[in-house]
Amino acid sequence: MARRTNGGSAGNRDTAGNGGAAGNGGATATATATATGTGNREAAGNGGATGNGGAAAGDTAAKAVAPVDASLWEWLPQAAHEVEEGLRGLLSEASINAHDVTARAKRYESFVEKCRQKGYTEPLRQVTDTVAVRLIMYSATDRERASELVREQFELAEDLDTSERDTASPARRGYDSTHLVAVAEREDAEHPVAPRGSSLDRYFRTFGGLEIQIRTVAAHAWAEFEHARRYKGEGYKAVGDLDRLTIDQLFGAAADARHALDEIFVAIDRVLANPAGSAAADHADAAEDGAEEETTAPEVELLDVEALTAYLARRFPEDSEGSERGVAFALELVQACGLRTVRGLDAELSAIDGAEVRRLMDTSTTVTRVRRLDDELLAVLGEEYIERTASIGNGSRRGDQLRWRYDRLRGKVTVRRRTVTYQLFGTDVPADLTGHAIPAVRAVREVARIVATVEGSAQVVRDGAISRLEDLPLEARARPVRLADGTTLWVATALGRRAAERLLEDLLDGAERTDVRVLRNGEPLATGG
Repeated sequence: MARRTNGGSAGNRDTAGNGGAAGNGGATATATATATGTGNREAAGNGGATGNGGAAAGDTAAKAVAPVDASLWEWLPQAAHEVEEGLRGLLSEASINAHDVTARAKRYESFVEKCRQKGYTEPLRQVTDTVAVRLIMYSATDRERASELVREQFELAEDLDTSERDTASPARRGYDSTHLVAVAEREDAEHPVAPRGSSLDRYFRTFGGLEIQIRTVAAHAWAEFEHARRYKGEGYKAVGDLDRLTIDQLFGAAADARHALDEIFVAIDRVLANPAGSAAADHADAAEDGAEEETTAPEVELLDVEALTAYLARRFPEDSEGSERGVAFALELVQACGLRTVRGLDAELSAIDGAEVRRLMDTSTTVTRVRRLDDELLAVLGEEYIERTASIGNGSRRGDQLRWRYDRLRGKVTVRRRTVTYQLFGTDVPADLTGHAIPAVRAVREVARIVATVEGSAQVVRDGAISRLEDLPLEARARPVRLADGTTLWVATALGRRAAERLLEDLLDGAERTDVRVLRNGEPLATGG
């Protein structure tokens, strides 16, 4: 994709602390020829050996620069700090580790010099890198994810992917970066970084854009070395044509090695995200028949915002409290997992070591208790949690971000097998079954029997799980369930705990006349009638 060069185009070499303006009036033809390998070295694509649109240096110097208020520069460093910290927070929230996030405000002298070279008549609007930030990511996958976060956060005037394909000369291939120019924060941004009255908000209302450059550590190493040795290197300019050709070819070879390194880093990340095996227990706990224990219906503390706030404070005392709105969001997450009581939530989270999850997530910024809860539920429930909660909240990419975060946890968290039992209560539950703690598959059989007795056996038939004929697949390990009228149901027993719970919920969801309540470890799970 060819880069646009109008005004202050994206990717300026001033990004992240490089003080001087790029594309200086005295640039040589050699520097111009190499410009596509270094950000936006303003000489590139402007048709002249000087890098200034074909104008001679003397002509450029003669152009007058519109006056600019130098007092604006008093608060620009704060704007740069705010966007740097804001992007760090966004990356941390999405569990994307950056090697480096650095923002800088262009020096006033550099700003004026650039405007003089370009002959800008509206400097504040035409220069789009007065504040610029560079994100150095560990892998190409992280670069793509970070780019998506930026696109969701800001309104963009430019969105350019500069890669080897964009470089005309094979000898000069190697530069690979995403360049974006933000002109405002999106109104629907889930986590605003430029609130009204902030220096960053003032920046967007005063200046023409904020440049964001994103590249990998491998691409950064190539670009920095090339910039120092070839683009800015006096030695390169001083050697003969044959030596320059050799250097160009060697930089091409280095570009191939850089590309291979990026691919290897992505492959390593894939293995880490999808380990072949580990000591961690399977999330889908077995639901085999086991010992029974008689219990009574327990007193339960139902979850609401107040109860959940108190629980989070006990479980995550060192993390920030967050807002009431955040706790309300957490309550939605918990309820989507079928958890209705404090006791049930605590039992679910007791399966993992919270400190282990915290180490694996390795957040670089302060996070709230709600985020800690989100991480722990993800560790316990895995893909099922992603499926159940991906659409909750205002973030359109929550599902993607959960998957990115789960890459850090999958196969690495020890999920301890825990005793999970179920109790049946209600007027349609036989007295000798009421209150007994039974395993999941037994609960399925008993609920199927009760619903079939009250509402008819056709009401409980489920493909692959419950049938009135002995025709379930062999792998279902079906067992017969005798009904009072002498007929038989065949009910699968090869069910994981989660599958058994979904079947229980489904059976009772359609049972309008059956009075049955199913509790899981004392927590309401499903109700009929």
